[in-house]
Amino acid sequence: MTFVELLNKNVVQLAAILAVIFFVGIRIGFARGGWGRHLPYIWTLIVYIIYVLISPFFFYSNNKTVIIGTDISNYYGLGFFFNSVAVLSFIIGYWIKGSNTNKKWNSPATREIENPVFVINIMFYVCYGIVLVNLALGGANIGQVFMGDAILGMGAGGASYYLQNFTDSLICIIILAYLYDVPWKRLIFWILASFFLFSLLGFRYRIMLTLFGILFVFLYKSKIDAKKIVIGIGLAVIFFYGVMFSTVNRHRLILRSYDDLLYNPFEFNYELFFYQTRGALPDMAVYKLYDSPYKEAKHDYGLTMFGYVFIRMIPRTIMPDKDKFYPPPQLVTTVKAYDAWWASKSGEATLSVSAFYMAFGWLGIIFGHFFWGLLLRRFGDTIRFSDRLALAAYIIIPLLTFQWISRGYLPQIVDQAVYMLVPIWVLRYISKRKVEHASH
Repeated sequence: MTFVELLNKNVVQLAAILAVIFFVGIRIGFARGGWGRHLPYIWTLIVYIIYVLISPFFFYSNNKTVIIGTDISNYYGLGFFFNSVAVLSFIIGYWIKGSNTNKKWNSPATREIENPVFVINIMFYVCYGIVLVNLALGGANIGQVFMGDAILGMGAGGASYYLQNFTDSLICIIILAYLYDVPWKRLIFWILASFFLFSLLGFRYRIMLTLFGILFVFLYKSKIDAKKIVIGIGLAVIFFYGVMFSTVNRHRLILRSYDDLLYNPFEFNYELFFYQTRGALPDMAVYKLYDSPYKEAKHDYGLTMFGYVFIRMIPRTIMPDKDKFYPPPQLVTTVKAYDAWWASKSGEATLSVSAFYMAFGWLGIIFGHFFWGLLLRRFGDTIRFSDRLALAAYIIIPLLTFQWISRGYLPQIVDQAVYMLVPIWVLRYISKRKVEHASH
């Protein structure tokens, strides 16, 4: 009996071990400072619980054996084994420094901003305007789009990919607006206007990230008591409804078929939640590919993960033959793992676990997650809770973590990180200048 066969005979036991690892990891987090002090760490474990434990076990229990034409029935065991190794490595990496270092966390802020609400107000309309102008330059009739007489289509990019990405900056601006107490009516207007734009562009993840960010700010701004717990639960329910609503109605929103929208939560197909979080199944297809003696599958040793960060940055005006570098090795390997003829058009995303595996093999899973945990901890130890700009960055990190876990393509996450952090960098630059000026 091979190692893979042995693991596959003990899927339930491996899932139980993984559940215990999650319980211990989250328990340590709450015992050593809780949600606020270790937000990116605890959030990473929560997202991983859904993607590498609950969702794959749901499909295992329902005898799901094929993904994009590939039979994965013999690789559930290996999948749960690698997931357990990944999560355990992440936990060890985060806590290897020992107990908390709260000196900076409890220190006063070193920067101040004069009239931050005014600056945030300008940034919102500038970023929103950049996206609309870019769409118009790309051929969209903005007036007709807003009146409902035109449809942009999924993933509309406008004239410039680089300008269109300022849409991600709106997520951060809304978080900053909530942190800096922008008036409620204006904040609600900004949220609705942004969600409208997000739905037009066809990328549901921006709505989800914004909702998560609002929830995190609420938890930081609120002193937890019975009333706040009830409000928090209510917000969580509302946000889950928002996620399901955008999932169920994704194509209706893109096509502007508002009369056909489903609003009743009892009419939602909640199995869609599992299908939207089934990234562990493509991971298993990848593991099967590398395990097959009849298919050639090589590790790219970080070429996709790190090299393509720089390739994405270079405009085609500078590198006209940029397309020759695409698709990246990781995507080529992923498509090769599927047996269906339409695999290249499936859009099925692998998770961060198999991204590390495709880069460096099983050692990539171990050390990749270990250093990920270590870096999160080092970053967390530099945060001052009283510094709202630092806190905003601390909130952005788990949002990016969600993208990294669920999409598993690091160059895109780095891209999103830059645009989401731009508003914070602008405010930090302004605040630094004012503090330095005040010191003279």
